[in-house]
Amino acid sequence: MASILFLGYSNLVKARILPILGKAGFTKVSIAKYEGQPWDEDFKKCGLPVTCYDCYEDGLKAFKGDLVYVSTVNSSHVKYARMSLDAGHNTIVDKPATLTLTDAQELIELAKSKKLFLGESTVYLMHPQLSTIKEIFVRNEDTPKLATIHFTMPPFLPNNFRYKKTLGGGAIMDTAPYAVSVGRYFFGSKPEKVSCIISERQEDGLDIEYSLLMSYPGGKTMIGHFGFNTEYINQVHLMGTRTNVLVNRIFTIPDNMENELTVNHLNQVSVIKTPMGNNFELYLKDVLRVLCSGDYEQAYQDMLWDAEAKNMIINNIK
Repeated sequence: MASILFLGYSNLVKARILPILGKAGFTKVSIAKYEGQPWDEDFKKCGLPVTCYDCYEDGLKAFKGDLVYVSTVNSSHVKYARMSLDAGHNTIVDKPATLTLTDAQELIELAKSKKLFLGESTVYLMHPQLSTIKEIFVRNEDTPKLATIHFTMPPFLPNNFRYKKTLGGGAIMDTAPYAVSVGRYFFGSKPEKVSCIISERQEDGLDIEYSLLMSYPGGKTMIGHFGFNTEYINQVHLMGTRTNVLVNRIFTIPDNMENELTVNHLNQVSVIKTPMGNNFELYLKDVLRVLCSGDYEQAYQDMLWDAEAKNMIINNIK
């Protein structure tokens, strides 16, 4: 009998999260929108009892449930995550959870002091294709040592928040959470060195396209290219000593898609299908499991490691 409050009636919440809440284990839903935002009928997609609030503050004051999900613009994530934690709520924050390492550290310390869950929603890591890739390397007695990432997309509409500095926009803030979490997941550590090259900026200096080189302990490396101005590509190529695995649609995969992994092992190429899965459903189920366990240390560490890695990117721009 779990209940959730959304701070933010975002397109992400409407399209990706509301429809799966029942399957994820929730029975009651509350939604607080920003003042002035019109209501539509999308909140009915969840098929559950929904309580609506016309501002974030009213929603937080009234909510007595299990979990708050902050889905506002990037620049206000910290403000509302702090308000949620101060009110005594377990809290999920859309990526990027914070824009600075200091903010991440402060939120984590606040959550620890109140013994509350705090997590950043890098939900793609919950899809079964990720564990399938790990199993392939284990079965082949190998381990990834190089990850090559391409995650780029065509331009958004001009009024998109990603083009606005004041709202925490930019390609780095939007896509670096994917880059750093790939390294954390497959290499099991934080990067030691980082180099970031901005290849395109707006007139106000906001980054639109960039490339990364990140080195990890044990000679492991991540190379990536990200941005908002090319044809769509969403791909990771993982290379070990005797095994290579290529996966498309790794970060955003349709719920009904059995993905195909191209595996090259000892110069023999095969295609392995992965099970279907809904990233948000699997993530929220896992959060509810963690809430039952009361052990939030892994969530704290994941957020901190990713914030430290993003901070290294920002501080090493060429």
